[in-house]
Amino acid sequence: MAVRKIAVISANTGNFDKPVPYVPQSVPYHFYLFDDHNFPVRTRSMIPRLQARIPKCFGWQMVPGYDYYLWVDSSCALLDPDSIKWFVEQLGDRDFAFFKHPHRNTIGEEAAYLKKRLAMPDTYITSRYAGELIDEQMAEINDPELPLYASTAFIYRNTYGVQKALKEWWYHISRYHIIDQLGLPYALKQSNFKEGSDLYGFNVIQENFMKIKYLSCVRK
Repeated sequence: MAVRKIAVISANTGNFDKPVPYVPQSVPYHFYLFDDHNFPVRTRSMIPRLQARIPKCFGWQMVPGYDYYLWVDSSCALLDPDSIKWFVEQLGDRDFAFFKHPHRNTIGEEAAYLKKRLAMPDTYITSRYAGELIDEQMAEINDPELPLYASTAFIYRNTYGVQKALKEWWYHISRYHIIDQLGLPYALKQSNFKEGSDLYGFNVIQENFMKIKYLSCVRK
């Protein structure tokens, strides 16, 4: 693999997860963890879960100068020496690479699932995401058949088109719903990204991100 500058970014604002060190990687990279020490929670304007989406969407701006940016939720860790190398290979010549969602196929299915869970008392989803504007978001998207991707870990190049798409994604996260998987496919569509295209293209990783050796869930 040709030498490229790679940044791996994660965020643990609110200290929801106990950080787990990554194993040494087979390619050079720089790791950036945004937490309450170097990215203090803006307690008067947003909750920690929303603030964590800022480095998720704007890592390219917060730590500029890299060719590749790999986002990894703080609930996961890179525990194989070739994890970063594998992600770069999944990206190939495209601008983004995302995992296929392991449970549902479309954002319409995801919205229906979330609404069902939110109607239940005392669930994990309700405790975190009650009051989010699912119906309003789906009305703006107006395309429930858009494919659903998992946003737990993804890789991208630092291009103008990618920056535009990530800004559009942030709009949906902050405007409607902190569960960012609903807004991601729409942000890609609005920014003219197409799966497999040579221009403004992205790849979809078909493996289940919860069952590969390159990414491990570490949340207890």
